[in-house]
Amino acid sequence: MEYFSDKERGPVQRINNEVTTKVWAGLVSYINVLVNNGYFGKDFPEECPDGQGCVGTEVKDLKAALQAEIPNLDWPLATEVESEESSSWSREMIPFVPNYLDVMDLLQFCYKHVAIPVKGGYHSYFRHYHFDDFQIEAGKEEFREKVNTIFARNGLAYELLVSGDIIRMLSPELKQMMASISIPVEKELRSMLMRANEKIINYDVTIRYDALKELWDFWERLKSISYPTDKRESVKKLLDAAAHTSEFRSILEIEAKALTDIGNSYFIRHTEMKQIKIQESDHIEYLYQRMFSLIHLLLKTLPS
Repeated sequence: MEYFSDKERGPVQRINNEVTTKVWAGLVSYINVLVNNGYFGKDFPEECPDGQGCVGTEVKDLKAALQAEIPNLDWPLATEVESEESSSWSREMIPFVPNYLDVMDLLQFCYKHVAIPVKGGYHSYFRHYHFDDFQIEAGKEEFREKVNTIFARNGLAYELLVSGDIIRMLSPELKQMMASISIPVEKELRSMLMRANEKIINYDVTIRYDALKELWDFWERLKSISYPTDKRESVKKLLDAAAHTSEFRSILEIEAKALTDIGNSYFIRHTEMKQIKIQESDHIEYLYQRMFSLIHLLLKTLPS
């Protein structure tokens, strides 16, 4: 269902990285509803005391499996914790949100195990229904749609895919360039570009950082593609081929030098203590898109 406000104003820009208290509380509420309705009963079945089959989710088994795979999360999932300022006579609770990596792992864990229970016969003595079957694909689709709705409505730049992977959504401009880039002939360049593009859509900031390093390594190799033993002359040939006027050639040279300097100054190509480490996911994507834009242009002039 599309919300009225989205129809009137358009969808919220999905540019946020932070899982807020509202988002976390909403996800916890939804997962608790699924547990109570038996949506995890296929893999964690609560058995009827009379031995007549599954009647719900066995929470202790769900908890054990969850904590084995995501040790930093407890069950029940907490949305509040006790403040350090609490005392023996006054207990103060404050909002709590786990690390975003644990939140994403939780969603993938749930996606792996969720399934819609199909009610069978009613057991009047215990006042519960037995489940005859579970609809796995329908359960996954329902879960995915709900999670992505929460992401979208709160402007979060994440997307849960049918495969169960969660990706970091990219700017439309970067997506367009990635889809239309001229694939280099040289095997190692192709491999480096593929690895970089796979990593930049990861929700983990450290892996996105690796994407930046991969793309700068690609740039350094690309610079020597024409004359492997003379990088300076090779770069000159690359830039000459991409520019049709001296003015634009000058712009390209300034940009190429600036990007090379960024790679050398920041914690991208070198690991000395003096290198500056980039902290923000948005800053990583900005530099990735800037470098990718230059590469996208230069590759158009190479034989495919």
